[in-house]
Amino acid sequence: MKSSYQFDARGLTCPLAFVLVKQQMIKNNTKVFLLDDEITLYNFTSYLESQGVAFNKSVQDSIYKIKLLD
Repeated sequence: MKSSYQFDARGLTCPLAFVLVKQQMIKNNTKVFLLDDEITLYNFTSYLESQGVAFNKSVQDSIYKIKLLD
């Protein structure tokens, strides 16, 4: 399985951004996501919670960083 540490989804909006971050998480085992779209942020964190995936969320300069925890 391919592994990618970080996926930058800045500039993308839902639904495309959500689809891409979910694919990166599942197919490429990506652990860190950069988002700037609040709808994508809400949908992605809601999806993670529904799947029981632990994560940290931080924000700096309107950029959200979601880090999946092992």
